Amino acid sequence: MINYINPSFSLFGLEIHWYAVCILIGVILAVLAGVREGKKIGIPSDYIYTGVVIVLPCAILGARLWWDIFNADKIHSFVDVFAIWDGGLAIQGGVLAALLTIYIYCRVRKFSFYRILDVVAPGFLIGQICGRWGNFCNHELYGPAIKNVQLFKRLLPNFITENMYIGGVYYHPTFLYESLLNLVGLVLMLVARRKFKKLESGDLIGGYLVWYGLVRIPIELLRSNSGANEILMAGPVPMSILISIIFIVCGIALLVAKRFVGPRTNYQELMRTIQENRYDTILFDLDGTLLNTRELINRSFIHTFEHFRPDKVLSDEELDSFFGPSLRQTFSRFSEDEEEIEEMVKYYREYNVAVHDELVTAFPGAKSLIKTLARKGYKVGVVSSKKTDLVEHGLELFGMLENVRVVIGEEDVKKPKPDPEGILMAMDMLHSKKALYVGDGVGDIEAGKNASIDTVGVLYSDRKEQILAAEPTYTIQNLNDMLTILVE
Repeated sequence: MINYINPSFSLFGLEIHWYAVCILIGVILAVLAGVREGKKIGIPSDYIYTGVVIVLPCAILGARLWWDIFNADKIHSFVDVFAIWDGGLAIQGGVLAALLTIYIYCRVRKFSFYRILDVVAPGFLIGQICGRWGNFCNHELYGPAIKNVQLFKRLLPNFITENMYIGGVYYHPTFLYESLLNLVGLVLMLVARRKFKKLESGDLIGGYLVWYGLVRIPIELLRSNSGANEILMAGPVPMSILISIIFIVCGIALLVAKRFVGPRTNYQELMRTIQENRYDTILFDLDGTLLNTRELINRSFIHTFEHFRPDKVLSDEELDSFFGPSLRQTFSRFSEDEEEIEEMVKYYREYNVAVHDELVTAFPGAKSLIKTLARKGYKVGVVSSKKTDLVEHGLELFGMLENVRVVIGEEDVKKPKPDPEGILMAMDMLHSKKALYVGDGVGDIEAGKNASIDTVGVLYSDRKEQILAAEPTYTIQNLNDMLTILVE
């Protein structure tokens, strides 16, 4: 007696469809492969994980709506439009929806569309390889009847031949043919990424479109002779064949056109560049970069000048100029008396400490960024012009200190920023090979340059123009943008 594979099984009272399990396995494997390759070409894993959460539902919706378009006679209510639990997904619609969503995602996040597609293209094939086994479990999408049954049984495992015995007839397992052909395409794609020296970023998606189109056409011709009436039709032409031809044409056009129009990046050179420029250490300024201390600092200076220079009214420009330099440097502009300067510093600090926790806030994303960097293995340090104990207190107040390996404060160096002493000291303590310094002031950028390392200027402070004029290596609009710069 033939033992069919049941399309579903029960787990804790819930009915689980094997098709959903196969799709889920495909997604997981595709994501893991994408994250692995993404590290090599400069795509943060957070981008991939976030992208999956956004793209996957859109792809499923696209696959369903594509099926609905060609099965309108089976739609009797609004619920029927989305009833994927009753079957009915067209993978080509899912691919089109995924590509459109990925394009929009890249535009919004301002990331290279081609580079994202370099990890997506193999993922498409992985998903399709696994997904076709879901069709197998559902006893669907098979080909014509087998003529030589004995040969069929000798060539294939028993569990496949038995599941292809439908209505008293053995049918061609087109799911298996497509799955194996896509596996061949995946292997070719993986080999090309490492061995084909002329491969450019974006070529993989062109190759995918051509390969998948070439695979799908003969599979659809076989399925059209199954007698199961499962083919989506566009008039007299099977829709899948028409779309496959379009895929092939678009894939070839992309491979040719991108060599004459748009950016060109050699894939292997990209990997080498990413590897050579990988940062292992991220150093931050504190005030104005991780913590929003503007109100605290302004009030502290105003309070100090009201005591020592009651006739002095500080302008906004003067208050702004106090950010970055050490307290001694700032007060030396208003006094030549060393004893008075020391008193001003002491008076400032006493007030600053007293109201610190009330007036300071962390910039959005600061804590999560520091935690993420530490989790990913980056060495994180803070180099500030404040006293070390105040720096540590501020970091601890907002839950960041535990992920910061080194803190360099005012008393730890002989020469304050823009001298590179503090940055170089932190790099030495962390055994850094390649560091990046993030700051909100011109002195921060100059200190990084003087240390001969790359710099990041934050543009969410009030000194955007000055930062741009200082010409940092990178600029960011918010702290989360750091992940677009870093390679894991």
